[in-house]
Amino acid sequence: MKLNFRPKAAFASKKALKYLQDKNPVDIKQVVVIRHAAIGDFMNIRPFLLGLKSFFPNAKVTLSTINTYAYGTPDDLIDVVHIIDRTVNGKKTSAFQRLKQIRQLPKADILFDLTDSSLSLLTAIFSKPKLKIGYSYRPSRRFFYDISTLRSDFVLEADSVLHMLYMLGYSRHGDLEYGYDKLYPKKPAKQIVYFAGASMKNKCWSEDKFSALIGQLSDQYPDYKHVILQGIRDDEKFLEIYKPISDKENVNLQETMSLESVMQFLSNSHLLISNDTGIRNMAIATQTPTIGIFFDIAPFKYWPNEKKHNCVFNEDYRQPAVNDVLSSAVKMMEYLQ
Repeated sequence: MKLNFRPKAAFASKKALKYLQDKNPVDIKQVVVIRHAAIGDFMNIRPFLLGLKSFFPNAKVTLSTINTYAYGTPDDLIDVVHIIDRTVNGKKTSAFQRLKQIRQLPKADILFDLTDSSLSLLTAIFSKPKLKIGYSYRPSRRFFYDISTLRSDFVLEADSVLHMLYMLGYSRHGDLEYGYDKLYPKKPAKQIVYFAGASMKNKCWSEDKFSALIGQLSDQYPDYKHVILQGIRDDEKFLEIYKPISDKENVNLQETMSLESVMQFLSNSHLLISNDTGIRNMAIATQTPTIGIFFDIAPFKYWPNEKKHNCVFNEDYRQPAVNDVLSSAVKMMEYLQ
């Protein structure tokens, strides 16, 4: 394999150059991917995993994650899930316990650290792979990896992680593939879906704004069902959103579903409107149009460059007004007609 980048674009050690010079992708038998992240972030690495399986056809792929994020791992694209316990019975595990679990990882031909955290760095070092590839977010960490690349908040995350494969010679053409076409085939339904939750409260648009938005859109699009998805947490039942508009016949409150049912439900939907959350990434992965409501962070890492996806945000990070999201939704509905 020949490294595919100019010196200032990324870093490669002499060890990496020597290791790869006589290697072909078919020679790689064992790959470890580190991803300590929630379900939405697992969606963002699906194009990477599809590319990985294609580029290294003979490789056994192990995904290393932590127990608090083990829900929703992409089991269809990996061979083994390796779990590091961050907590047990509500108590933080010791460094010794974590190190013991890290050493249970297979000795990889190539390890990809897609997380860039202290724990992922320790995992990369103490699992002793033959080649370590990671991010150089922090300049000091560059020297712990054999190959490192920069990560940008202005590049789609699903594209950013693919850079690690591009550096090794992988190439692809066309739109990003998530591999859900056959798992969750589309059965189009006239429904607009709303999800008002997020991993953190500071990412949640006000419930009164969500209620006002749904009320106006349900009047403007009476032929569509307007469905408020409930989440798995106790604070994701959204009764305060539903109550003011519960008299509308085309507005429904959908009880919590299994992950597989949610994926199919999103795949069938006409449009999803939500906060910056995993549900939105799931919709993107099923090729369902989305409108993301952002105000805690800039949206560029999570905004595909496609007309069927839009984000509403203010440059000063204020919560968007109802009319701003409404206007975006109307324009999207016009585009989708």
